[in-house]
Amino acid sequence: MKARRASFPWALVLAAAALIPAGCGRPAEEVRIREFLKKSVVLAENRDIAGLMDHFSPEYSDFEGRDKASTERLIADYLGEFRGIVIHLLSSRVDVSGPDGRAAVECEMSFSHGAAEVLRKLFSATSEFYRFRFNLEKNGKSEWRLVYAEWRSISLADLLPESLRILKKLFPEL
Repeated sequence: MKARRASFPWALVLAAAALIPAGCGRPAEEVRIREFLKKSVVLAENRDIAGLMDHFSPEYSDFEGRDKASTERLIADYLGEFRGIVIHLLSSRVDVSGPDGRAAVECEMSFSHGAAEVLRKLFSATSEFYRFRFNLEKNGKSEWRLVYAEWRSISLADLLPESLRILKKLFPEL
């Protein structure tokens, strides 16, 4: 009887340890997706269109029927129109609950352009806010790739509360 009691806690610990990878898989993927988004923002700010397009699946499409090549032209035109683009990734909600290796993301971003000091002073006048919805899937290397996107312009008043909190940290004068 004594031997059984001594082994029970170890069996419980081992059983719990076996469950940890399954329980932590989703949060780990959410972290990877958030890093994917941050890296995409940096690529766009640096005007690395080729690097940014590597984040798109060959089967990519958007809500207006653009494919990957058309979207690349759209991004190049936008980045070519403005100097000193600054993108702030605000809130992001990630859902990786699908069993098929896909994820859905809703996020908000602010886009601004101009000199950094002027930007801080004129932030509310020069910023554009967008709400994005992305569908992601893993490629053969288990890396997340963008397969679908839709977006719309929103006002400061339409931002989600978590986005407003992030903005107030970035720009306390708001």
